[in-house]
Amino acid sequence: MAAKPDLQLLFVRRSPTADPIHHDLSSTISGGLMKTLKNQQGTVIVFATLMIVLLLVMVGLGLDTGQLTYVRNQGQAAVDSAALAAVTGLPFRNDDQVKSRARGFNSKNTYAGSATNTIGNDDVSYVQYDFATNTITNYAGDVNTANGVRVALESTSSISTPMFLTPLFNLMGIPTAKNQNVSVSAVSVITTKPAVPIALWTGVCNGSTQVNDVKIMMQHPDQSDSGENACWTTFFDCSSGAPDIKAGFETAGSCSGNSINGTIEIGSLICQNRGQVNTVLGTANDFFLTDNPGRWWIIPVIAGGSNCDPQNPTKITDFAKIYPKSIVKSGNPKYIVADIVCNQTLTSLDTSMCFNHRLVREKAKNM
Repeated sequence: MAAKPDLQLLFVRRSPTADPIHHDLSSTISGGLMKTLKNQQGTVIVFATLMIVLLLVMVGLGLDTGQLTYVRNQGQAAVDSAALAAVTGLPFRNDDQVKSRARGFNSKNTYAGSATNTIGNDDVSYVQYDFATNTITNYAGDVNTANGVRVALESTSSISTPMFLTPLFNLMGIPTAKNQNVSVSAVSVITTKPAVPIALWTGVCNGSTQVNDVKIMMQHPDQSDSGENACWTTFFDCSSGAPDIKAGFETAGSCSGNSINGTIEIGSLICQNRGQVNTVLGTANDFFLTDNPGRWWIIPVIAGGSNCDPQNPTKITDFAKIYPKSIVKSGNPKYIVADIVCNQTLTSLDTSMCFNHRLVREKAKNM
């Protein structure tokens, strides 16, 4: 009789711990999970996309910053030229004269939007400038007292320029305007430039007190007079002779000539000349009493006292204003009768036909 199979042994052989199917399934699941965790396909594309966007933003910042700088430079040149032109009208003390000169460059301006956003009357204002401290003391000056003009394209008149790539910030959720406003301004100031060819000796002065009916007597060529108190001056041209002095009066009227090409201020060395020539005094008479009567004139003051040497330039020590009343051209000595006030500055715009003007910084506005 055949033996029966051992059921216990059969059960052991079918034990799950020895089941190859279960073991393979576990290995497949765990291996797939690890492969999924280690799979980096596609991350380079995401990283590259972010880098491209960042690069575009950086390039956009550079381009738009360059555009803003370019527009600002163009606008600054426009207001600079307008301010320099406008201040030349200030001696007339006429608002229309000043503002029309500021507008005179509109047709030549090429800043962004210049065709529609031109410099107008509202963009021009008057300032008071302190030359001692180099600061603007009043931004709301009056045309009758101001010594400077400000031209500004700001606020509602600012220059609007488009931004090209910076608006990409909007894609990142950062609100960015498509246009930026650029504000520019310029201030030009003006001072009087002495040009009348007379240099007064300091002994005539009485501080800032007006001295009336002074006989301004040029030193005689042989220095024989005892009452001389002035020299002729040809400023920076040490040529000597009556024609040079007469040319000085022409220069005082036209404000052009080598003799006044330079800075005329306290400490400047100027050339002098002697003489009481009738023709020179006749030219002075025409200039003071016929062509330009009834006004004050600024002239330099020198130490003087002994000599008007044409070849020995002398320092300016002060400025005085004179009001010529008459000129005595006959007899000996000859002289000019005038009222005199010394201790003058070059800020009064009614004592000369010649002027200096320049641009100044706006420290209060960091301009």
